[in-house]
Amino acid sequence: MSESNPRLALDMYVLAQGVKTGVYRVCDELFPLLAHSHRFRPRLFYRPGDEARAAEYVLEKRLPAQQHASLDAEPSQDADILLSPFGVAPRKWLLDPRLLHAHIVYDLIGINRPDFFSPEAAAEVRSIVDSLDEHTVIFSISEFTKRDLLACRPDLSPRQVTVIPLAAGPSFRPCDDANTKSRVREKYGIPPQVPFVLSLATLEIRKNLDQVVNAFVSYLEQTESSPLHLVLSGMSGWKLEQLQGALAAAGRWRHRIVLTGFVEDEDLSALYSDALCFVYLSRYEGFGLPPLEAMACGTPVVCADNSSLPEVVGEAGLLLDADDVQGVADAIRKISASEEFRRELSLAGVERARLFSWERCAEIVGETLCSAYARHAERPVDRRPRKLAPGTLAAKYARPDGIVEANFLDYQNGSHGPRFPLHESRRPQTHRAGWPYWTDALPANSSRLEEGGLRTRGRFKTGTASMPLVTYVTVVRNNTATLSRTIESVQNQTYPNVEHVVLDGASTDGTLDLIRQYADRIDYYASERDKGLYDAVNKAIPLARGQLICVLNSDDWLQPDAAEIAVHRMGDCGGSAILLTAANVVQGGRVVQEWYPAFVHPGCYFMCANDCHNGIYATRAAYESSGPYDDSYKIVADFKWIMTCLEAAVTFTYTREVSVNYSLGGTSGDVRQHSMECMRVVGERFPFLTPTDISGLYHCFFLFAGAANLPDHPANRTEFLRDVFARHSSNPDFLSALSWASIEKLQHPADNQPIALPPGKAHIPPVNASAKEAVKAAPGRYPGAYTVVQRLYSSMLKR
Repeated sequence: MSESNPRLALDMYVLAQGVKTGVYRVCDELFPLLAHSHRFRPRLFYRPGDEARAAEYVLEKRLPAQQHASLDAEPSQDADILLSPFGVAPRKWLLDPRLLHAHIVYDLIGINRPDFFSPEAAAEVRSIVDSLDEHTVIFSISEFTKRDLLACRPDLSPRQVTVIPLAAGPSFRPCDDANTKSRVREKYGIPPQVPFVLSLATLEIRKNLDQVVNAFVSYLEQTESSPLHLVLSGMSGWKLEQLQGALAAAGRWRHRIVLTGFVEDEDLSALYSDALCFVYLSRYEGFGLPPLEAMACGTPVVCADNSSLPEVVGEAGLLLDADDVQGVADAIRKISASEEFRRELSLAGVERARLFSWERCAEIVGETLCSAYARHAERPVDRRPRKLAPGTLAAKYARPDGIVEANFLDYQNGSHGPRFPLHESRRPQTHRAGWPYWTDALPANSSRLEEGGLRTRGRFKTGTASMPLVTYVTVVRNNTATLSRTIESVQNQTYPNVEHVVLDGASTDGTLDLIRQYADRIDYYASERDKGLYDAVNKAIPLARGQLICVLNSDDWLQPDAAEIAVHRMGDCGGSAILLTAANVVQGGRVVQEWYPAFVHPGCYFMCANDCHNGIYATRAAYESSGPYDDSYKIVADFKWIMTCLEAAVTFTYTREVSVNYSLGGTSGDVRQHSMECMRVVGERFPFLTPTDISGLYHCFFLFAGAANLPDHPANRTEFLRDVFARHSSNPDFLSALSWASIEKLQHPADNQPIALPPGKAHIPPVNASAKEAVKAAPGRYPGAYTVVQRLYSSMLKR
């Protein structure tokens, strides 16, 4: 193993408990394969007190791994990846940002059917699901479990959930040794020689064993001469009243039903092989290993047709409704009566079981973890922590209909923000007549240098409700350095239905020659003079044929799954809506910040909406509602457009999924010009404010207002805000904006009072962050302002 291989920490929680359930079997098969993999440097991580309990297992399996306790120093000092098979990892592990977290999810029974479990067991499943965030690598053991998880946590991405079908181990194979079968019968109290139907599961309510008993009794009532027995194998579980009732109701046939208790692993193949058939009527399974093990042993399978079970059994068994007692009785009769039919099911089951392999399962896990870690290693270590546990947000802020709205405290991926519509009579007029006039090419222009692309050859892309078209719009002038990277990032999208429109502003450095190299892949390009960045954008937007439109700068580039993220989060892309996605802030080829979209509200007029324009996807209806960008601005026309969308009642959707890589620098680094334009937006929106009011508001709320060296700094911000509020209290739009901005800064004075201590105790002063610490922390909270600070710092060094 190379020192460059990631250090994989295997959470030994399940194996240390030693309770041999299906989850234990997964760990027992998967962990040794991962520990011996050439891909990783393995580590064994233990919860407090688990080391001794797992010692015998580690010795028996000869796991070649260093061992670490959860109470060691920082987990990331000893590992790069943590794979948890069950239970929530200790908080210290979860909060280490350098550690890539991975988790196996088996089922959501505790959430969807809590009646099948004790409150404590159901709560543990909920805590596992709640702990997952958008960066967790998630393995689900079936497609059904994946669908269940995404239905419960729609904020998670389908791309982060990898299905790993389980398998029957090599010990599960047909057993033809009569002596072994005889020994197993004797060991578990099964009468010799009599044929029997087997059902193996933990004896608990979900396994629906009462209906297995009912079907067996129904068969005997209709076939009284049959010598058939029923064997129920498995450890005793919980909520057994229904099974006990069915056993009591079996009456004269009760002696034909054998309860063996737990069956040792080494006896399972013989037990499966000796059975006439295997019946499994569970009401809910994340995968269902017992039917697969039975098939691997050549035993015909009669199985429920719900949840994940059809994925496992396929057409190799008989699938029936879990409550179809008569159907199961008929299936037992048919298998018992026909040796040929039994042989057909046996051969089909063996072939089916060969499709599943623990080695392949481990290979999928290994490939996924290595790819995910390569991406994780590029993330900045000092990223901003979540304010709320991802899965608990719904419980705290869900509406009665279950939908979680975004708010300024937090949001789920895919959350919609509330609407802040203005009355038509108060809405500023921003529309330019005839814009956007949707078209496939620019109108004829005598100054045009050239146009080309697929459209000029008669090839036009379209979208549908199920496969919407995503249009990327790039405007460029004199940028041969990075334009190729931008174009290639569009070409390399994993989502198949994208188009790219490129407008060149009459470049003189070879940019047009570069664009020509992509003429057979770009959908439309043209080169002509424009009046600046936003004039060019306003010409480019109407050229989009897509249901979703993204403005992509020529020095930025997309993540491969950017369009896929946008389409997933925007659904059918209907209505007037925009999606705000996250961005990687890149400097010198290194990701220095993860820029999560800020919640947009009326107070952002005084704060400047902290959202990456290149990470925004807008519907055509959103542009029709908002009107064009104000091209009289050089830097913040995108900010003004965002606020116009907000007041036009456009629906805002948010996600922390990274779609774009944003390069630091450019005109937005002019801190003074940026500040002056932001204040101009405020003045145009609220024309009754004086210049002193506007500057004072900017100083109160904009993060780096002081960096611009602007005049009219309020001597006392509290008194200033009270005065502004009082003078303009008759304007509800202004008061709404001021209230939203103020609540983000609100700090009750009582929260800074010293703590009253009993006599004799040392006085603890109130904790107040210094200005220096606040400025150091600010870029992590406001990545959009990072470029301002960087540019300002560079200019200071030159003085």
